Amino acid sequence: MRVPDKHGKREARETNLVSVFFFFLLITLCSSIIFYSVSPALAAENKERLSIVLIDGEEIYIRSGNSHTFLQDYLLHVKGTDTEGKRIWIELSRKGVPLQHTIVTEGSQFSYSNNSTEVLNLTVYRIYEGADGVLVRFSPVYQYLDPRLPTPQTPAESFANASDNTSPDQSELETQAESFDIPLFLLGLGTVLLVTGFFAGKGKKK
Repeated sequence: MRVPDKHGKREARETNLVSVFFFFLLITLCSSIIFYSVSPALAAENKERLSIVLIDGEEIYIRSGNSHTFLQDYLLHVKGTDTEGKRIWIELSRKGVPLQHTIVTEGSQFSYSNNSTEVLNLTVYRIYEGADGVLVRFSPVYQYLDPRLPTPQTPAESFANASDNTSPDQSELETQAESFDIPLFLLGLGTVLLVTGFFAGKGKKK
């Protein structure tokens, strides 16, 4: 009767465990490579969805009965005021089509969104009374690009000069980050681990 080789079974079991470990390690590395390859594309897509600022915190003055034209043909009209000059009626329109109107006072905030995308946001900073009506100071005023409308022919200076605000240190860091290939690094690391595991398994068999 042949005695079972317990030592040989133990080595075979250890070899199988090592093989299973490195198999799952390879799967993990491949998943990481795919993730890091897809991430830049997703980040670029999300970046394109970020709001583009056309007017960044500026101030405007509008007299009662007059209006102010924003980029992309949006128009804010101060239609009237109450007898005390404390409450004013404003209306936002585009190409003659009324979009939104409300009654505001000093400190009130007025905002307009188009399909959940904020387009205009402004605050009634001060209302000045005069003999010929009121003068309304809006500050700060923010306008964001409406992606559903044509891009303005003459963007705001802040938008045109946005690319000039990048510091040299930031550019250098971005260059270094771009030159570091994470998928290639993970692939190389996986290869080294697999080769190490292969020779380790052969050593145990001997």
